[in-house]
Amino acid sequence: MSNSDKYPVLMRLMHWIVGLLILGIIGAGWYMVGLDDSVSYKYDIYHWHKSFGVLIIFLLFARLVIRWASKVPKLPDSIPAYQRKLGTLVHWLLYLFMFLVPVSGYMMSDAGGRDVPLFNLVMPSFLEKNPELAGRLHDMHVIIPYVLLGIVVLHTLGAIKHRFFDKPEHDVLRRML
Repeated sequence: MSNSDKYPVLMRLMHWIVGLLILGIIGAGWYMVGLDDSVSYKYDIYHWHKSFGVLIIFLLFARLVIRWASKVPKLPDSIPAYQRKLGTLVHWLLYLFMFLVPVSGYMMSDAGGRDVPLFNLVMPSFLEKNPELAGRLHDMHVIIPYVLLGIVVLHTLGAIKHRFFDKPEHDVLRRML
């Protein structure tokens, strides 16, 4: 496969870094909410969870700028049109839900009157304290990661299908390695 058939190196790096960060932050979120309040490091995990969530927001904006500015390899014409459309839909849903997870968390903390850290910095507050809104955003922030993970599974299964069950020229995974 020639380099023109692959995504640019920076896009490939961002894909894997953001993907791993998102999986890690979801896992950390599940872990931290299961901890008893008596666990001494529980709120340290919240700090890191929020910090990496804000970092992911910035990285996603950078990803979109890089994607917009880069030459993206075209899918092979031999891939059926419905599969190309489905792949495009899944990609845009991934971007949407990758943003919704950390943004809902940011807004939840903000509406709850809690600081949103970015490591040693405190991010600006955009919302007035509103416990009712914070509760709704909490519910979103709990549900949306499951939707995102479902979309990630579709994305992964699509890549596996094209890699192992289709013609060699349909191997879209190689474009991201």
